[in-house]
Amino acid sequence: MKPIVEKLSPMASAEPVVCEVVRGQDFNCVWHYHNECEITLVVRGGTERLVGNNISRLVPGDLVFMGSNVPHDYRNQPAPGEKPAEVEAIVVQFMPQLPGHEDWLQRSTMKPIRRLFQRAEQGLEITGITKLTATRMMREMQHLHGMQRVILLLQLLDLLSNSEELQEISSAVLPQPRPGASDRISTACEFIASHLPEPIYVVDLAAIVGLGKSAFSRLFKKSTGRTVPQYVNELRIARACLLLAETDLTVSQIAMDCGFVSPAHFQRQFREHQHCVPLAYRSRVQKN
Repeated sequence: MKPIVEKLSPMASAEPVVCEVVRGQDFNCVWHYHNECEITLVVRGGTERLVGNNISRLVPGDLVFMGSNVPHDYRNQPAPGEKPAEVEAIVVQFMPQLPGHEDWLQRSTMKPIRRLFQRAEQGLEITGITKLTATRMMREMQHLHGMQRVILLLQLLDLLSNSEELQEISSAVLPQPRPGASDRISTACEFIASHLPEPIYVVDLAAIVGLGKSAFSRLFKKSTGRTVPQYVNELRIARACLLLAETDLTVSQIAMDCGFVSPAHFQRQFREHQHCVPLAYRSRVQKN
């Protein structure tokens, strides 16, 4: 099931920063994405959230920042026979470009904000003291309008961009080397992405970029935060999640397409990373 495109809210024609309070039996959304960035505070209710290839249980106070075009869904689906509890959430949506200043993120002093938006492409869970402060600001935002709301949003983004209490939610479909990584590592990552269904060996990657195996392994870990096997496996699992969600391919076909040695190996790796088997993941993503 491919995510649907959600059109711009009618409120956006009047407000540069849209802030809505959702109340009722559900969150009034489906598996979707949109151009706007979104910050969602779940005040109460709900059973699970889907962000990219991640499915997590919802708890009151859940606070997430999502960048443009991140597929997501918030659900309220209790066990059979149970009555759904009321949900309440504060949802803020805004375009990443400031009106009249579309290039504002490219200014040198905006590097922390630019990095925040890049990380938000995987969805960011906000935790700790940052979460307490951001929650207060989200509650205040619903009572503001116009420029006052814009100013508060910028203050919130500044808070988030300087916090170490944000955690990526979804695996990147294409994990990227850290900023400043060498061209050699970028070349190796491009090779991995284009040869994912094939066996990939460290010694071959090292030879491609002109390094010894040990030197390449150290540089790769420093540049990506992962060993080569970890990086390759993460990329394969992310691609598998995408195929499970958006195609009708069988588990065996997906295992082969993503480069796993066998369906059984794929099942084990998928369960370890997603805490469920592939078909259960597909069922949960496609459930309405």
